[in-house]
Amino acid sequence: MKKSAFLLGTLLVLLSSKICAQPFVDVVSFNYQTFSSAYKNNPNWKNKTDNYFLNFFLPKAFKNGNTLLIRLNTENIHSGFLTSPAYSYELSSISLPLGFKFVTSNKKWETVVIGIPKIACDFRDKVDEHDIQYGGIFLQHFVPNDKLKIKLGLYYNREAFGDFWMPLVGIDWKASERFSIYGVLPSNYRMEYIIVKNKMYAGLNFKSLTRSFRLSKTQDYDYVRYNEMQLKLFLDCFVYKKLLMFAEVGYSLGKNPLQFNYNTKNETIQNSVYTLLKNYPIFNIGIAYRIRLDLDQKE
Repeated sequence: MKKSAFLLGTLLVLLSSKICAQPFVDVVSFNYQTFSSAYKNNPNWKNKTDNYFLNFFLPKAFKNGNTLLIRLNTENIHSGFLTSPAYSYELSSISLPLGFKFVTSNKKWETVVIGIPKIACDFRDKVDEHDIQYGGIFLQHFVPNDKLKIKLGLYYNREAFGDFWMPLVGIDWKASERFSIYGVLPSNYRMEYIIVKNKMYAGLNFKSLTRSFRLSKTQDYDYVRYNEMQLKLFLDCFVYKKLLMFAEVGYSLGKNPLQFNYNTKNETIQNSVYTLLKNYPIFNIGIAYRIRLDLDQKE
C-alpha cells in the first residue's frame, strides 16, 4: 500500500517537470538522433550530423502537492563532411533547469515556474560569461476534469543572438482509452495511440526547438543557431517493467545548424560545416526509465 501511494505521488510530481505536461516522464533517458543531407550551395558536399542527449530528473514533493523540480540536460552535436577531405566540428550544452509547481487546494489550477541556467558553446576555449545563457518558463494549467488540461504560458532565453521569447499554448485531451493528444505549441505536440496496453505506443510527434551555441576565438566568437523543426512517427515499447526503448523517423521542416557573425544576424561561411542544407529525413532512437501515469493509476 505504501509503495503504491509513493508511486502515485511521485507520478503526479513528475508530470509537471515537462513543458508539454505529457502523461509520462523519463527519469533518466539517453537518445541518439542523426540526419544527413547535401548542401544547398554545393550539392557535391554532404553533411552528417549526430546529436546525443542525456537527461536526468529529480523531484521533491511536499504534502500540499507543491513540488520542487530539478533537471539536468546535456546535448552534444557532431557535424561533419561525408566527402573528402574529412572535417568535423562539435557543439555542446549543459543546463540545470530548477523550478517549482504550485497547486491550488481544489487541484484545478497549476502554476509552473522554472529558471534555466545553461552553458552552450564549442568548449574549445575556457568557458566565460559569454558562454552562459539564462532563461525560464512560466506555464499556467487549468484542469477542468481528468481528461482535459488547458495550458498557457511563456518561454524566454537569452540566446547567443539575443533575447528569444516564445508564447506557449496547449491542450491535453484523452479522447478515448487508447487515443490522446498532448503537448505545448510551438515546442512539442503528440498524437498517441496505445497499440498494446501498458506495453506499446505509437503516433505522430511535432517538435520545434531553437537554440544557439557560442564559438571560440578561432571562429571569431561567432555563434551557431539551430532552428530545429520536425514531424515524426514514433514507436515506444516497454521491454522490461519501466525500461523503455523508443524510435522515431520523420522529416526536418526547419533549418540545420547555421553559423552567424558575432553580435549580428548575418550568416557567414567561415565554417562551411554550418551552412544551409537541403531538407532531410531524420532518425532518432533511445532508451529511458519511463513512468507513465495512466499505467500506474491502474496498478
